[in-house]
Amino acid sequence: MGEFLLGQIPLFLEEFARAGGGGSGGGSGGGSGGGGLLMLIALIGYVPMYYLGKLLSIGKYKHDRWVILQVIGWVVAGAIALATFIASFLIHLGIVGFIFLFPIGIGALLGMAGGLYALFNKLRQTGRITSALRIAEKNDYAWNEKNLQKYAEGIFYKFQQDWSNLDGESMGRYLTRYYQNHTNLMLHALVGAHRRNKMTDVRIRKSLIVNMKDDADDSKDVFVIGFTASANDQLYDLRDNKLLFQDKNEFTEYWRFVRNGNHWLLDGISQATANKMSARGNIAKFAKEHNLYYSLDWGWLLLPRDGYLFANGKFGKSDINNHTIGFVNNVLTQLYTYQPVVSQNTVDPNEYIVIQTNVPKTYGRILVRRKSKYVNWPVKGLTKISMEWGDFNDKYEVFASDLERVTSFELLNPSFMAKLHDLPYMVSIEVVDNVVYLFTKGNTSADAYKSLYDIVLKAHKEMKL
Repeated sequence: MGEFLLGQIPLFLEEFARAGGGGSGGGSGGGSGGGGLLMLIALIGYVPMYYLGKLLSIGKYKHDRWVILQVIGWVVAGAIALATFIASFLIHLGIVGFIFLFPIGIGALLGMAGGLYALFNKLRQTGRITSALRIAEKNDYAWNEKNLQKYAEGIFYKFQQDWSNLDGESMGRYLTRYYQNHTNLMLHALVGAHRRNKMTDVRIRKSLIVNMKDDADDSKDVFVIGFTASANDQLYDLRDNKLLFQDKNEFTEYWRFVRNGNHWLLDGISQATANKMSARGNIAKFAKEHNLYYSLDWGWLLLPRDGYLFANGKFGKSDINNHTIGFVNNVLTQLYTYQPVVSQNTVDPNEYIVIQTNVPKTYGRILVRRKSKYVNWPVKGLTKISMEWGDFNDKYEVFASDLERVTSFELLNPSFMAKLHDLPYMVSIEVVDNVVYLFTKGNTSADAYKSLYDIVLKAHKEMKL
């Protein structure tokens, strides 16, 4: 909630003022304190409607439902606004009733608009940044705003082209070493997943420098430029040339550049639509400590198509967040949170932590599932197999597509499975061809990341990687 308020209040207050809730544009400077009070009261209507609108906005990927979801949102917000408007006029509470009721209705309408349409995700340059850019340019022409903007726009188009062509070598000419390493890992993972993310018809609608830092040490100079753009964003599975996902919606991103001599290098990209409330700094710290690369929401491009765990996974409906990637024992490994159905809740019982690692051997399909206390449903397309040791069969179920290959799966031994069983939460294993997944449900803490990472190290040792 804190991050939401810090990020949204300045934009909300401006929109509220324009909507008639207050402001300084009407004449004398008096009454600004009252206007501020009205704006804060309006947050009572704004906050719940914003979150409801954001939840409903997930339906924009389902065009047949999108109209209905919008109607639902506006009916709810309109009912709240109408009720507060009527009450503020009809209930004899005097000026106190007006102050406390009318702004709530305005806030509810603005909140629904903000949530449904990302209304406040607009590029804005504060007066402080405008002034800082002018001062910086006087001392150093490298800070010329128009030149920075033109350069960044060129990199924007070049990056889309290189990303579409999986050309990491070309990217190395304008990325920092850190971001090049991260990007190359993502490209490597895309190739391993037989995927290509093709960006065509790319158009910048607006660009604006939204933040900057002019340091006495030029190597610490930084600027962030926001882009509102459109493109035909397509994700293909190259095995059958299937279009997995397509998005033609306008988007806003923030690109961070750092100075390198007289040049600027791209050091990171963040999405305006990223749910900052789901970010966990301790996971980013964990990634850094283990030579992994962290991103909040980049991993959705790698959402698997196959297997038991991802059977309900669908682009536009599911999400992968807090994604870390790197080589562990020279094996590409990813660790992330996975939600089959996106929720706005910060804690979702249907959220998983997944660690996946690519191995050189193919095993077909295997599922080693921890038994539930209640109902254990069969797994479609796989055969249930009974192992030789009784204690194991009491705690786990094994399903496989190929009996011969499952007997060669190195992790199916009493010693390793005992380590899984001793964990304070339930961990299951799934194998899809040459990709091994270990996953647990509900616990998505940094401690769980570390625990699964340690288990993968043991798994690599068992598999002699």
